[in-house]
Amino acid sequence: MMMKTKHISTIVLVVLSLTSCGNSEKKEKTDSEAVPVGMHEAKTETVKASEQNDIDLKQRGDYTQLYAESEDCKLTISQLAKALGYNDNQVEEQSNYQGSCWYKVTHPDNFTVNYGISLEKWGDKAIVEDQIKSGLKNDLIDVQVSESGDTYLKRHPVQGFVLLLNSNYGNPIKISNSYLNTNGHKLTEAQKEERKQNTYKIANYLINAYKN
Repeated sequence: MMMKTKHISTIVLVVLSLTSCGNSEKKEKTDSEAVPVGMHEAKTETVKASEQNDIDLKQRGDYTQLYAESEDCKLTISQLAKALGYNDNQVEEQSNYQGSCWYKVTHPDNFTVNYGISLEKWGDKAIVEDQIKSGLKNDLIDVQVSESGDTYLKRHPVQGFVLLLNSNYGNPIKISNSYLNTNGHKLTEAQKEERKQNTYKIANYLINAYKN
């Protein structure tokens, strides 16, 4: 009888031991799957790296003169005509106020649009970077990279002006446009698109013209 009792006790101990080991392994495996070692640290580093590289564009030249304050217009009449692919007689300088210039441009369809080129005197690279980052995160704002590949072109969704944003410089260039509907004529969709594309042509021409 003593031998039988001892044998039963041994079996019970073995079963309990196996059950305990199984639960321990299961718990260890579950914990390991739920929070892998170093997972949170790696995720944080990835997000930070992404934030740092979002606006990192390789510079193709020195644009100090482009983003510098000046009393002169950034483009002459001939240069603006060349940027748009028009003849010189289609472009007319209207005003120059401390380097902020407006031009009257007669389009091939015989409608006129005023284009403005001015320097926004922010003087802070951090503000420029914030403008780039906020634009990239907002699906409603059109942000393109210039043909040179080193400048962001950010279009205002309502007013339609374009900002040349380069994180190496604290002052952006602003390209504006204005259409005066004096005769009651409204622009067609094709004409609106031409006006829009012209602002990008001016932006890219400016960058290439001032690249050193």
